[in-house]
Amino acid sequence: MSINNYDNLKGFIDYTNKEEWKSYVKNYVIPLWENALILKEFYDNLKNEFQDALLNDIEEENLPILLGGVIPTREEVYRRDSLAKFYNRFFGLKISDLQSWILGGELTGIQLKVVIEETAFIRFINDIFKWSDRAIHYQTLVEFTEPEINYKEIKKDPNKLKGLIENFHRYVLNISVNYNYYTFFLWSIKQIPYKFMKEAYPRIDQVLDFLEIEFGLQPLKWKIPFAEDSTFYKQYTIWCWPEYNTQSDKGGLCGPEHTQNKSFGGSICALNEAIWKHLTKGYYPTDLEKLFNEYFTIFPYLKEEYVSKIKDRISGKIYSRIYYRGITASEDSSRLDESNLTIMQMIDEVSPYLFTGLAKIAYIGDDHIQISQL
Repeated sequence: MSINNYDNLKGFIDYTNKEEWKSYVKNYVIPLWENALILKEFYDNLKNEFQDALLNDIEEENLPILLGGVIPTREEVYRRDSLAKFYNRFFGLKISDLQSWILGGELTGIQLKVVIEETAFIRFINDIFKWSDRAIHYQTLVEFTEPEINYKEIKKDPNKLKGLIENFHRYVLNISVNYNYYTFFLWSIKQIPYKFMKEAYPRIDQVLDFLEIEFGLQPLKWKIPFAEDSTFYKQYTIWCWPEYNTQSDKGGLCGPEHTQNKSFGGSICALNEAIWKHLTKGYYPTDLEKLFNEYFTIFPYLKEEYVSKIKDRISGKIYSRIYYRGITASEDSSRLDESNLTIMQMIDEVSPYLFTGLAKIAYIGDDHIQISQL
C-alpha cells in the first residue's frame, strides 16, 4: 500500500525547518495554552470567591453575574443576552434555588446560596490545558512565561471574558489536525513504520535526530522478527511518540491513558484526541454542543469531518490483530500454520490507517500486535 509524497503537496510545511517548528509553537501552541490557562484560573478564582456564599452577602457590583437578565415573570427565566445565563452556562455559577429567589427569596424561608458546578465547557478547558501545558513544558524551542491574570478586571468586563472564550474556540480549531499541517505531521508519525514515514516524507532522515531529541520520537517496543543489520529491520522499525509506546519492554497497552511517558509530539497528538473527544457528534446533542450552537452558531464535528474527508482516499486494510511467527503472519493465531501472509504484508496494509490516525496500535504482545479503529 502506498502513501502520498507530502513533499509534493502544495502549501505543505517544511518539516525539516527548525524555524518553522518554532513558529508553530509560538503561534499555535502557546496562544492556546495561555488562553486555556487564563480561563481555567478565572474559573478557579470564581469558585473560590462565590462557592457557598450567601446571596445576601454578595456585593452589589457582583449581582449582575448572578441575576443580570433574569425575568421572573416568564417560563424562560433568562433573557437571551442575560449575563447571569452566560455565567451559568459556561462556568456553572448560579443561585442554589433560583425559583425561590423569584418567588421572594427570604420570604420563602430558604437561605439562598451561590453554587458553582463544573460544566461541559470547564471540562473541555481542563483537558485542553492539560495537554497544551504538557506540550510547552516538553519543548525547548521557544521560551515562555505564564500570562498575568487580572481576575477582577475580567469579571468586571463581560466583553473581555466573551472575547477570551471566542479566542479559545478559534485557537482550538486552528491547532486541530483538521486545519493544521504541523499538527497533522506530528499526528501522522505517532505510530508508523519507517518505510511509510520515508515514503510520505522523503526528507525525514534530515530531521529524524531533531524529532527524537526535541520532540521525543522513539522506536516502538515490539519484537521485530528481523536481524538488526537487515534492511527489513530498518524498514519495519515502527516509530512513535512515547505516549503511544508501551510502558514496558515486555509489551503491554499503548496510549496516553496507559503510560506516564511524556513528550511534545505525543502531547500534541493527545491534545488533538481531547479536542475530538469534546467536539464530536453524539446520539443526542451534548451540553457543549448546545452551548456552542447558542453562542457561536456552529458546532464543528471535527472527528467526523476528518474521517469523512479521508476514509475513501486511502487503501489498505485494518486488522484487529496481527499474529506472527518469524515472518509468517495472520489475523487469527490458530491459522498461522496455514497462512500465506507475511508480517511485512500485513503491516503494509494497515500502515495507511496508522498514518492517518484511523487506526492505532493499542497493545503489544509477545507474538502479536493489537490494533484498534478510530
